[in-house]
Amino acid sequence: MTITSPLWGAELDHIRLDSTDPTQMAAFYRDAFAMTEQALADGTVLLRGPDRRLIIGPGADAGSSQPYSAFRFADQSRLDAYKAHLTSQGVNLMPTPTPLFADGAFAVADPDGRRMVFGLVSDTGNADGGAPSGHPPGRLQHVVVATADLAAMMAFYEETLGFVATDHVLRDDEDGGQTLTAVFYRSTPEHHSFAMFLSDAARPDHHAYEVSCWNDIRDWADHMATLEINLWWGPGRHGPGNNLFFMVEDPDGYKVEISAELEDMADDDPVRQWPHNERSLNLWGPGWMRV
Repeated sequence: MTITSPLWGAELDHIRLDSTDPTQMAAFYRDAFAMTEQALADGTVLLRGPDRRLIIGPGADAGSSQPYSAFRFADQSRLDAYKAHLTSQGVNLMPTPTPLFADGAFAVADPDGRRMVFGLVSDTGNADGGAPSGHPPGRLQHVVVATADLAAMMAFYEETLGFVATDHVLRDDEDGGQTLTAVFYRSTPEHHSFAMFLSDAARPDHHAYEVSCWNDIRDWADHMATLEINLWWGPGRHGPGNNLFFMVEDPDGYKVEISAELEDMADDDPVRQWPHNERSLNLWGPGWMRV
């Protein structure tokens, strides 16, 4: 079987985080994740390094505001085909909120009001920006959200947008049934580029930078130590994705992950099921239990 989703091949290019103190936030990401800082014409700040870009804007703190995630296509024909696919379903296409995509980019709103942006990379902020040398790689790889309405979100991301489900996490209920508590989605062979967890409200969960090996995990952790940034969770190894990881918190309490060795999936791999427990979230120890 070959995956035929019109979204297939789209990769996470950048996200936006809002904060009541964007200057502090920008400084944190600049230093913690070895990026350069550039003011944009719309009043936001672009942070960029090799294979990673992030926009910081004014607004609610990032613990409650991650207004959009932007996915890039490889060429115009793929973007046009995807746009036609959404239009044929009657999806409301919105103007792009990001200055980092070329003309023709567009956005859609998910059931929680979060925008997903699709486009092609423009020249704006496309260079690495002279990021500090001597740091291990850190490619922006996935973004995760929390929702109180998992069923509606799943229908939208699978049936409308075309994300491919990789893993489900299921909680055993007292009545003998099961409740789905997390879904991991891919848009390339990598295990997930997007995921969602069941929670009591819609909010951001985390985003992740993928590195090449365990030694990169060590080096990023040592870098955090030089800045006196404590590891919030990990190091450990996730069940879904089988990736090595650790997480830190930014000044607003939003979680950021350094990940290595995220598994690749074959086109014909079925959706796998994991129990909702600490071991699934961290094969090595304590888990971050959202619900």
